[in-house]
Amino acid sequence: MYGGEFDGNAAFAGGGFMPSQATTQAHDSSSSLKNRDVRTLLPLTLKQLSSASTTGESNFSIDGVDINTVAIVGRISRMENRITQVDFVVDDGTGWVDCVRWCHERQETEEMEAVKLGMYVRLHGHLKIFQGKRTVNVFSIRPVTDFNEIVHHFTECMYVHMYNTKLRGGSITQATATPRPQMPYSTMPTPAKPYQTGPSNQFPNQFNDPMHGVKQTVLNYLNQPMHLVSEAGVHCDIIALDLRIPLPQVKDALEQLSNDGCIYSTMDETCFKSTANA
Repeated sequence: MYGGEFDGNAAFAGGGFMPSQATTQAHDSSSSLKNRDVRTLLPLTLKQLSSASTTGESNFSIDGVDINTVAIVGRISRMENRITQVDFVVDDGTGWVDCVRWCHERQETEEMEAVKLGMYVRLHGHLKIFQGKRTVNVFSIRPVTDFNEIVHHFTECMYVHMYNTKLRGGSITQATATPRPQMPYSTMPTPAKPYQTGPSNQFPNQFNDPMHGVKQTVLNYLNQPMHLVSEAGVHCDIIALDLRIPLPQVKDALEQLSNDGCIYSTMDETCFKSTANA
């Protein structure tokens, strides 16, 4: 602490280490560590990720900090299993990003078996550009078992952003007293433990509906300002195309949302509009 002030590093590092600490302990360790195990983790929202500046296919930075490994919390809105990989889309309400998880080892396969479409997950991965799009190569993923973790992640993203743009830059008085290392934080590797496949309802008290993930994604889409101001609503085909969700699932979600009073049809049960500003 600095004169009894709030120590953000200790509060948000989650038991991790600052870069200098991580480097020291990594050299002292007798075991060999993979390069990906000792990296600087930067918690980001997907809006922040999409706005990060780049100088190539793998060199990204935001708020003056180089991005090595990102920590993301969001809902899986699309998933496609392949022979040696799983392609999926994560949506956190601020944006979405394509992700890929390569499954060459048993543990990697078990990790992906534990996550399902519509689940909230926490993932770590490397930000890349593939075919002109930003994607995340995931090397760690697990279901979120406590809804508070989602709130904590967004709070952490805000704190790190403020730290790197205000505190580290010296625009706040207390930051000028003692220079502090840049934040992101870094975590040391911990012994891997297998993820157990969770129950069908990730948050039993909040989500008892297996269609909740698709319904929430569709509702968030219709609640966007550009769609709220539209008198005609949005056609279901356009919703399916924009969200890249199969049309039958979109229609089921629209029907349920309509029955719940969240949306209403504006034209022949094909165009829909949110009741948020009705």
